Amino acid sequence: MRILVVEDDPNLGPFLAKALKEAAHVVDRAPNLREARAHLGRTPYDLLSLDLTLPDGSGLDLLGELRGAGHAFPVLILSSRAEVDQRVEGLDRGADDFLPKPFSLEEYLSRVRALLRRTGEGADPRLRLGRVVCDEKAHRVTSGGKELSLTPKEFALLRLFLRSPGTVLSRSRIVNGVWQWTFDGYSNVVDVHVSALRKKLRDSGLRFRAVPKVGYVLEVRDGPSDEEA
Repeated sequence: MRILVVEDDPNLGPFLAKALKEAAHVVDRAPNLREARAHLGRTPYDLLSLDLTLPDGSGLDLLGELRGAGHAFPVLILSSRAEVDQRVEGLDRGADDFLPKPFSLEEYLSRVRALLRRTGEGADPRLRLGRVVCDEKAHRVTSGGKELSLTPKEFALLRLFLRSPGTVLSRSRIVNGVWQWTFDGYSNVVDVHVSALRKKLRDSGLRFRAVPKVGYVLEVRDGPSDEEA
């Protein structure tokens, strides 16, 4: 999916764009309304992540322009102005969701997924890779049609990788996404859980490949075994 992130914060904008790219989306960024309008004028988007307070005006003005022009793609508003009347105004002007700042990355990504699912008519809600099928709603994973017995953390870890197949996920990204705490550089919790999943996915056609000093990537396996360190 292609997403436009309109955010003037020099730290938050790149952070959100990076996280969305790790979730296998194509992402463009705009720090102001002028650049946002330029992107929107030449590129079709599946979702707009829109900050309200921008250097050259209000995100609500852009939202009004888009809805007035007939653009129906979902819009997720981000704002530190989170009073009820402001949230109501944003939704009344055509936003699909409103996320107050500060927020967790996982909640942001979850809301993006929810909005994209609404527009994916006929799309299969299950995650698939190799012989593995993950039904997020039923909290069920099968490999070659056989159900796997996973702990809640193993399920969350596998789901995180299935959402970004072929993408290298850093240890800090994994820890934040599954355990919601800051990676201190010393914990081996990621390695322990990846090792457990490797055993359960031995006949799945997938492998966890370690990327030294970075993290892991889940990919379709070429060889006959999955014994990477």
